[in-house]
Amino acid sequence: MKNWDDEMDPEKKKYENIAVIWHPSLPEAIEEAEKMIIELKSGAYGSLTVSGWSVYDEQFLRRVSEGAIDLVITLGGDGTMLRTNKICAPHRVPVCGVNMGSFGFMMEFQSYQWKEMLPDLLAGNWRIEERMMLHVELHRHNREKLSWEVLNDAVVAHGSQIRPIRVHVTVSGNELTTYVADGLIVATATGSTAYAMAAGGPIMEPDLRNILIIPVAPHLSLDRGLLLDEKDVIEITATSNHEAIFSPDGAKGVILAPTDKIVISASKYSAQYIRLKERLFLSQFPAIYAEKSQRNPKRR
Repeated sequence: MKNWDDEMDPEKKKYENIAVIWHPSLPEAIEEAEKMIIELKSGAYGSLTVSGWSVYDEQFLRRVSEGAIDLVITLGGDGTMLRTNKICAPHRVPVCGVNMGSFGFMMEFQSYQWKEMLPDLLAGNWRIEERMMLHVELHRHNREKLSWEVLNDAVVAHGSQIRPIRVHVTVSGNELTTYVADGLIVATATGSTAYAMAAGGPIMEPDLRNILIIPVAPHLSLDRGLLLDEKDVIEITATSNHEAIFSPDGAKGVILAPTDKIVISASKYSAQYIRLKERLFLSQFPAIYAEKSQRNPKRR
């Protein structure tokens, strides 16, 4: 395990251009963001340049790409954190998450904790947890090529008809198998706690640089998850008598043609998560599941 003290970097103390980002459909996130901006501008933490935007605001994306933001604090759920990190990762801008959602696997602290955490955050008493991302390309039958940088997962699945599809997979040029399943998930360690976990996949430490393959409801085909090296390149084609779709990081599905090919490899970018305190990643799961059980007592 990495030593916490060895990862502390005094350069972080110089970050003075702060962006506070919120999810626009969460009124409580907007309210807390407004309070946080007032606090940051109060002068209690020195001279700071503070700005606030919705996570969907194009100006936020532009300011990050211009190098005008040193550090981002995001208020929302895991989806907000996901989008913020994908904007910030190409520019190596660190992100600290304040949980205003349900689970908050990706977030650093809860909404009621932000004020007590600000002194350490602004003093640079934190480290960066780098999280691997995936570079995903869709090579279409009409020679069009689409590409994405993905933090959670890339998914091939059946469409509106609930029937299995055939998903052929090669790994670094070697034939792996053809899955007959409801779908196939290719995930990062971050994505291992999302759809992949729901499909029965393992929970991975977040800074592991591996690629995880998990079939969804496989039928008479390989039914085990595979953990691959970050240097591996995965190629996928899907065939079906009905509809097969492809979705990167939960985006709206793209209907696949039998000749379409999906190519997945490690991204050259890594998401920069701020960690204010050392803790075992798995220690958060008992609290999360206890909260879930309280909301769904019949499922205990």
